[in-house]
Amino acid sequence: MTANGNGRDARSPDPADPADPPAGPIRLHWGAIWRPALSVSVFLLPLGILQQVWVDDGTIGRNSSASLLFGAVFLFLAAVCGFGAARLAPDRLLEHGAAAAALAYAIVQGIGIVRHLITGRPVVSHLPSYVSLALLMATCGMLGAMLERRARRLESLRP
Repeated sequence: MTANGNGRDARSPDPADPADPPAGPIRLHWGAIWRPALSVSVFLLPLGILQQVWVDDGTIGRNSSASLLFGAVFLFLAAVCGFGAARLAPDRLLEHGAAAAALAYAIVQGIGIVRHLITGRPVVSHLPSYVSLALLMATCGMLGAMLERRARRLESLRP
C-alpha cells in the first residue's frame, strides 16, 4: 500500500484515467466539442444581446454591478460548457472543455462582430479584448472539465 492508499504510486499516471491520456498528437472528438458549445450558445446569445441593448439604452451602466453579474453568468455558462464537453469526451477532458467554451464564445462573438459591421461600429479596436475574453472563456471551460473529471473519479470510488 502506498501513501495515497490505493496501491499504486501517486506520481505514476493511471493508464485508464481519461485525464492522463497516452502521449502523442492531440486528437479531439469534435462531437464532444460542438454539441455543448452550440447548446450553451443558445443561452449566451440572448443574454449577450440583452446586456448590449440595456447598456446601449442606458438601463444599466457599462461598469455597473448588473454588467458584472452578466459577466459572471457568461463565465458560469463557459464552465457548464466545459463540463458538458468533458462529459462527452472519452479522454483529454481539459482540452475538450477549453475548446468547447472557446467555440461557444466564437459563435456568439462572431454574431456580435457581424452586428458591429452592419451598424458601422469599429471592430478592429476591440480585437485584443476578443482574444482575451476567448482565453478567459476557455479557462472557465477547463474549470468545468476539471469538475467533471473530479466527479468521474468520485463515481469510480463508490462501491
